[in-house]
Amino acid sequence: MKLAVPVWEGRVSHVFDFARKAIVVDLDGRIDSGRREVALLEQGPAKIVRLRQLGVDTLICGAVSRPLASLTSACGIRLLPYVTGTVEDVIEAFKNGQLGSPQFVQPGCWQGARMGFRRRCGWRGRGGRPRS
Repeated sequence: MKLAVPVWEGRVSHVFDFARKAIVVDLDGRIDSGRREVALLEQGPAKIVRLRQLGVDTLICGAVSRPLASLTSACGIRLLPYVTGTVEDVIEAFKNGQLGSPQFVQPGCWQGARMGFRRRCGWRGRGGRPRS
């Protein structure tokens, strides 16, 4: 498995869309078998294509725009958004199945956000009307 984590000053980048570099980690189960820092100079969809070319199959990030989130899934990359923390702590938490712990939830993020955009939060459509 290849895991990508966008980085800014040693922490998970707050917004994936604007990240300029990422750490790509090769994982064999819970064993870190190699990692490297890669430049993400592309913009928009090209950024997701670049990750796919690198063989990334899981992306852990902070906030992400809906178009990039949709494209990530369409390209077969598992998306774990709204994560915060130091890159090392986040990678260790992922390997140990503890990424859902409260200290890794991005501030201002509601619980349903990690389950998908509006999928389980009682809202639907562009009008933002609550379900009856």
